[in-house]
Amino acid sequence: MPEMKKESARYITLKEAARISGYAPDYLGQLIRKGKLAGKQIYLNVAWVTTEQALREYLESNKVVSGKSEFGMTFRGKMRRWIAEHSSGEEVMRLARRVIYIVIVFLVAFCLFLAYALVANALRKLTRP
Repeated sequence: MPEMKKESARYITLKEAARISGYAPDYLGQLIRKGKLAGKQIYLNVAWVTTEQALREYLESNKVVSGKSEFGMTFRGKMRRWIAEHSSGEEVMRLARRVIYIVIVFLVAFCLFLAYALVANALRKLTRP
């Protein structure tokens, strides 16, 4: 079984791990019981936990290589996998900044269109006999 470091380990529930990995919590628990994913039981041996680092190491070492499995993956699963692979703080901030810039550009373009329509309408009313 992969070892979990006690000093820097921040444990996450299998539900949180499922959001990161795209796998079901039951499947992650099965991986822990089989020794493929580092984790431990808590709350009188009822609930399982793992660390985000152990989960990322497992995902990295078990990447899907066959095109068939990747093709059959749902959009939601692909998004979860992409988020897990690209969820550093800097990258999230960069993406958020890009989205904000795009929204600002669209708002400015829309305001320019409204101003043009207002001016054109006013000119049309002034030039009518």
